[in-house]
Amino acid sequence: MNDKGRVVATIESIVEDLPEIDYKQVLYEAITNSLQANAKDITIKFIYEILNFKKEDIADDKKVLKYIQVEDNGEGFTDKNISAFKEYKTKNKIHLGCKGVGRFLYLKLFEKVEILSLNKIIDFEINKDINIKEQNKHIKKTIVKLLKPKKRIIVNFDDLEKNLQDHFIAYFKLLINENKNVNINVFCENTKKFEIDNSYLPNFSKKEFKIKKHNFVLSYVFNNKKFNNEGYYCAGKRVVVKNSELDQNKKLKLFKQFNILYLLESDYLDNNVKSDTRDDFTIYPKRKSNDDLFSSISWEEINEHLKNNILEIAKENGMDLEELAKKNLKTAFEKAPYLGPYFDIDDFIFDEEELIKYAKQKLEQDKNYIRTENTTDYHKLAKVTQSELAEYVFDREKIINKLKKLVEDNEIEREIHNLFMKQKTEDEKSDYRTNHLWLFDDRFMTYDKVFSDKQIKEIFPKLSENLNRPDLLSIISNTYNKNMITDVVVIELKRASQNITPAGAEEQLLDYASYINENFDQDDRKVRIWCYAFIKFNPDSERKFKNKGYNRVFTQSDYPSYYKYFDEVNAIINFIDYKTLSYDAELRNKTFLKILKGNNI
Repeated sequence: MNDKGRVVATIESIVEDLPEIDYKQVLYEAITNSLQANAKDITIKFIYEILNFKKEDIADDKKVLKYIQVEDNGEGFTDKNISAFKEYKTKNKIHLGCKGVGRFLYLKLFEKVEILSLNKIIDFEINKDINIKEQNKHIKKTIVKLLKPKKRIIVNFDDLEKNLQDHFIAYFKLLINENKNVNINVFCENTKKFEIDNSYLPNFSKKEFKIKKHNFVLSYVFNNKKFNNEGYYCAGKRVVVKNSELDQNKKLKLFKQFNILYLLESDYLDNNVKSDTRDDFTIYPKRKSNDDLFSSISWEEINEHLKNNILEIAKENGMDLEELAKKNLKTAFEKAPYLGPYFDIDDFIFDEEELIKYAKQKLEQDKNYIRTENTTDYHKLAKVTQSELAEYVFDREKIINKLKKLVEDNEIEREIHNLFMKQKTEDEKSDYRTNHLWLFDDRFMTYDKVFSDKQIKEIFPKLSENLNRPDLLSIISNTYNKNMITDVVVIELKRASQNITPAGAEEQLLDYASYINENFDQDDRKVRIWCYAFIKFNPDSERKFKNKGYNRVFTQSDYPSYYKYFDEVNAIINFIDYKTLSYDAELRNKTFLKILKGNNI
C-alpha cells in the first residue's frame, strides 16, 4: 500500500496471477511490442549453453537454452515509454491495443529481463524493483534479453516458423494496409533458421457491409489450405481477439468444407473494445432490446451478417453451401430422425456426422437441465420428451436389424434370448430400453421383471418342481408381487432339431401354464399367460399346426406364425419362426418411423 492508502500490486503478485504460458507466447508479446514501436526489422536469437560436453557433439534438442534475445530497430524506450513501462496496466499506446500487462509475461517464464535501448539499461526481475540507468553510449536499436528460463525449453524451429506465421498474419495484413514492411529473422546461435516477411502473406479480398448505421470491412482469404480456418476481430489497427478465443455464445461456427481466414474491422469495433485489457469487446452475445437508440449491435447480429457474407463468398467461388447444408441435413435426419428438433441449418456444421454429434450434445444439455433444474420451461420439456420418444422408436429399428443379423448368422439361442431381455436381469436396472419384448407384442414393452430360479420357486413352486432345463426359458411379468400379477409371458427357445415337434413343445408349454395357474386357484382367478415357442419351421410342422386347429397369420417372411387359445389354462400359445418375428416387428415399427421421417403413410 502506498502513502495515499492505495493498494499497489507487486511484480511478484502480478506474475503469480498470470496463467501458465509457453515460450511462444513470450515471443508473441516481444514481437508485438516491437511492431507497436514501429520496428521494421526484428531479429530473434536463441542462445544455448552446453555443460560438460563438446558443443559439436550435442544435438539441438539436448542443448540447454541460456537466453532468448530480441532485437528491433523501433523507436525504443523514450522517456514516455519508460514511464509507461513502470506502470501496471498503463494507458500508454492503448490506441494500439496495448494491454499494459504484457511485459510481466516475460517473468512468468524467465527469472530476469535485461533491456538495452537508446541510452537506457533496464533490469527487470520478479523480486526487485525495475532498475533503470543511463549509459554514455547511445544505440539506435532495442535489445531485449530474456534470461534464466524457469524450466527447460526445447524449440522446434519448423513449428515455430508456422506458429509465428499463423499468429501474425492478421497483424502483418494491417501493416500492409499502412504500406509498412516488416522482416523477422530467427537464429539459433549464429545459424539463421528462417525469415518471415510480408511476402508470405496471401492476397486478401475484401467485402464491405453495413449493420444498422455502422460500416464493416471484411478482409478474407478463401480456401487456402496453407492458412488456418480462423477469424480476427480488430480495433485501432491491431488484432484484439481471435474467433477461436471467443466464448461459445459469441464465436462464429466456421465451416468444415473449406478454410476461410478473415479480418473484421469497423468503427463499431473501435468504439467497443475493452478499455482496460483490450483483449475483448463490450458487445453482448444477443440483442437486449429491439428499440435501441444507440444502434447497439450484438455478436448474434455480427455473426449473422458474417455468415451471409461468407455464404456469398463461397457461392462466388462455385460452392452453394446452402444447398449442401440442406442435403447433409436431410441425410443426418434420415440417419437420426429422433434428433429432428435439434438439427439447425444455421449451425454452420455441414457434415452429417457433425450435425448428428452437435444435435446429440444439445439434446443431452436439455436433458441435464430438466433433470437438475426445477423448470417451468414446458417448451424445452416437450422438445426433450418428443426427442426421447422418437429416439426409442429409432432404437427399436436397430434392435430389429440386429435380430435379422443374428438369424442370418445362425447364432445360438442364448444370443437371441439376450436380445429380447438379458438373462439374470436385475429389477433396478430394468426399463423400457432394456426390455425388447415388444418384438413379440407391443403390449409387453413395460414387462420388465424376469423371474429367477429362486423367485419361480417361491411364487410358482409346482412349476419349479417340474421345470425342465434343456432349453432357454424365461418367465416374465410386470411385477414380482404374486398378488398383483395379471399377466405372465413364457418364452421357450427350442434348439433347431428334428426331435422337437410342435406337439411336444405344445405339451410342455401347457404344463407350464397349468403349474402357473395352480398357484392362483385359491383366489378363484387365473392369470393371462402368453406363451412363445420357437422351433425349426418346415412344411411338415406347418401341416401339424393346421391339423391341430392353429390359427395362421401370414407374414412377409417364408413362414406364417401360428397361435391357439387354450381356455382351460387361459393361455395363448404362439409358434414363431425367428425370421417371421423380425419381419412382424419391423412392420409394426415402420409406421412410427414413417411419421418420424415425415413420410406419408
